[in-house]
Amino acid sequence: MLIKDLAEQAGVSVKAVRYYESRGLITPDRAPNGYREYDAADVLVVREIRALLSLGLTADETVPFVECLRAGNDRADVCPASLDAYRLRIAEIDQRIEELRRLRGELSGLLHDAESYTPDTTEPDTQETR
Repeated sequence: MLIKDLAEQAGVSVKAVRYYESRGLITPDRAPNGYREYDAADVLVVREIRALLSLGLTADETVPFVECLRAGNDRADVCPASLDAYRLRIAEIDQRIEELRRLRGELSGLLHDAESYTPDTTEPDTQETR
């Protein structure tokens, strides 16, 4: 199938397919006229990549999942390297959650201080005594 067909079947843009190819995630055959030729397995791989990217993984982090599919598995996440990639992403999310909790605490404290602030209305004695 041609690149536009792959893109349509996988639910991505042609530009996305080219990007995945540039990252080495898919490698099409070339027809004698130079056109890229894809097969049904590429549709599954591109769908998997798209799903993983939507979960916040980077293109490079999808490599173990792609390799797992290419190894003949019916799921991309049953290989040890895929499981490790999940664990790493979860750890990154946990770290970000903790960072956001800390920031929220700081902001809540600042908000509380600002809301309970009462300006000092006493004016200093500006008259000079002689």
